[in-house]
Amino acid sequence: MSHDLHRQANTAAVLRALSGQGAASVSELRALTGLSRPTLDAIVGSLLADGLVLAEEPDRVGRTGAGRPARSYLINADAGFLAGVDVGRHKILVSIADLTGAVRVERRAEVPAEIAGPDLLSLLRRTVTEAAAAVPIPVGQLRAIAVGVPGVVDSTGRITRSVVVPQWSGFDVAGAIRDWVDVPIAIGNDANLAALAEQWLGAARMCRDVIYILAGRRTRAAIMINRSVLTGRHGEAGEVGSVPELFFDTPQVLLGEQTADSTRVAEVFAAARAGDQDGVERVRRFCAELARTLRFLITVLDPELVVIGGGLSAAGEQIIAGVHDHLEPAQRRTPVVASTLGDTAVALGGVRQAQLMAAENDPLFGSIISVPTTASAVPEDQYDTTNRQVEERP
Repeated sequence: MSHDLHRQANTAAVLRALSGQGAASVSELRALTGLSRPTLDAIVGSLLADGLVLAEEPDRVGRTGAGRPARSYLINADAGFLAGVDVGRHKILVSIADLTGAVRVERRAEVPAEIAGPDLLSLLRRTVTEAAAAVPIPVGQLRAIAVGVPGVVDSTGRITRSVVVPQWSGFDVAGAIRDWVDVPIAIGNDANLAALAEQWLGAARMCRDVIYILAGRRTRAAIMINRSVLTGRHGEAGEVGSVPELFFDTPQVLLGEQTADSTRVAEVFAAARAGDQDGVERVRRFCAELARTLRFLITVLDPELVVIGGGLSAAGEQIIAGVHDHLEPAQRRTPVVASTLGDTAVALGGVRQAQLMAAENDPLFGSIISVPTTASAVPEDQYDTTNRQVEERP
């Protein structure tokens, strides 16, 4: 292995150790990585100069022992920021996270009814700009932006079809954003990004094969196989709401009309919880329709978990109980759980997608966001003599 590759691998090991450990001294980093003191001094010095790591002076208050306490080092969370954006029928939600994935700013904007693509883009720009200013950074300093939209998205970032907001079909979201700001951009289906968030931070952590149901006006699904979201050849995977045999309109089922807003839908679930018989019957019909979709997906995919999220996630436990009654015994072996991220899942999935994009562009950044259980370095006894001498030079 060349000297540069040795150095890169060992720098990555130090960053992984700091990501998993938090603040650590050089002695602690030696124990975590197996690297020598001179090698660590050189790597930490370089990371300090690049701004990826901060030095933390020891607290001397109350110390009585001899010797100088060790300085600790930690990841500089402010070294980079990423944006995840949920563009929905009724709202835009922007989450800006720091280098470690912690959300630092959220901004929400209401989306007017029947808004067209260009006006939607203007609202998106304004909301992202306001969120970035609250960090505060210019939008152009974001490492990446990932946007979730309710529709089928092709490989170029164009919405090819949206049954939720038909007037957005054909809108080139990615191209319009790239014309505005020069940062890495990704556009994805909202259910797919929500599934990514649940696997990262939510109910599906540690799961490999997951179905995520985005229950809203139109039910959509995301399919995760072996921890990867399946989009399909044309981006259509999971679009169960467009299948006539599985389609149902949530307001129509719950309220008998297609124009009801989310507040009235929530009132039906609240009435059912209070024991109102009409509300109970309406929720039962909705759960029966949703169970029809789940019976199909569970039978075909046999996942280890189903997560119910989306606009109706606040009623998750009610929905799960009702759906369970309409599943066959074999299908009940698959746990069905409520989302733990609620209506923030799509934006958080955007943050995760932005992290992954940034990691592709910067391997060191990838070492920070992907934290294995133990840090691994190139064993120093595998260096050749020349590389060891160069690597350990202070």
